[in-house]
Parts: sequence; C-alpha cells; structure tokens
Amino acid sequence: MLHTTDECSIWLATHILPHEGHIRAGLRRYANIEADDIIHEAYVVMAQAQWSSITNPRAYFVSVCRNLVMQHYRRARVVPVTSLALIQADTLADAAPSAEQVVSARQEMRFLEKAIAKLPARCRDIFVLRRARGLTQKECAAQLNVSENIVEKQLARALVFLSREYAQSERKMTVEVEQRPRLVHSRKHQP
Repeated sequence: MLHTTDECSIWLATHILPHEGHIRAGLRRYANIEADDIIHEAYVVMAQAQWSSITNPRAYFVSVCRNLVMQHYRRARVVPVTSLALIQADTLADAAPSAEQVVSARQEMRFLEKAIAKLPARCRDIFVLRRARGLTQKECAAQLNVSENIVEKQLARALVFLSREYAQSERKMTVEVEQRPRLVHSRKHQP
C-alpha cells in the first residue's frame, strides 16, 4: 500500500504534469507574472486538495493557476490593462467539453447501444469482448469456447452491421432536413 504522499505524487505526475507546458505557455502572456512561481504554487495547492475526487485534472489545473494569477494581481494592486484583458478573455482555456458536445456524445452512445443490442447474441458478445473490453482474438475465443476464425468472422459481421446502421441513420437525417419547408423561398414572395 502506497503512502498518501506517494499516491499524490503519482497522481500529480500522471494527471497534471502532462499539461504543464500548455499552462506555462499561457502564463507567459501575463505581465509581471513569473510562470515558475505560479506553477509551483499550483502544485502546492493541488497537493493539499482532495485530488482523488477531481474528475477533470487539466481544467482544475487551469482554474488553480487562473486564481493564483488573480491573487498575485490583487496583492500587487496595480494590474496591467493587457493582463486584465487576458484574465477576462480567459486565455487559459478550459478543456472541459461544452454542453452540446456532452449531449451529442450521449446521443451517440445511445445510438450505438441500440445498434449493438440488435446484433445476434454471439456476434454481440464477440464485439463487446473485442472492442469494449479490449480482449485479444485468442482471449475472446478461449472465453467463448469458439475458434479464432469464428471470432474474426463474427467481429467482421458486427462491424458491417454497425456501419450499415450508421449509414441508414445518416440517410434518415438527410431526408428529414430535405423535407423541411425552406423559409428563404417564402420570404421572396412577400412584398
């Protein structure tokens, strides 16, 4: 069992350190800010936080650094106008997906779940084991007690079926768009 400080160090190295270069580049835009100092303070803050419950480490890192920059300027009591504009423009962009992206991803997952549910049982089991769980063809064959050849053919069958489902769904969407009345034409006829 690792000590809490070891676990924290591993978490910081795994989830925060890869984003440091991007954050450091963003911090260089601010006048009278030492990027090294802000980064160092951010690591101290994050090490003291409940880091195990952070779901978006990059966004958290960005927020901590942004808050530290604002604290620095509050203490200095003289804020360069360009730096104030940068803070307001939020140049350290948050990598969290937008609400539209979340909704779109959820719709995509529901569509995929419904399409997978339409697959025959063995075909569905092989697809889930290979693509969702990441088993090798050999592991999949052993788990289902079938030959690797069957796994290969059933996976190909599943992929063909799913690609047809996607193609049909796109066709339906195109038809729906084409069936809508065009407002541009109705405006032309108005006096």
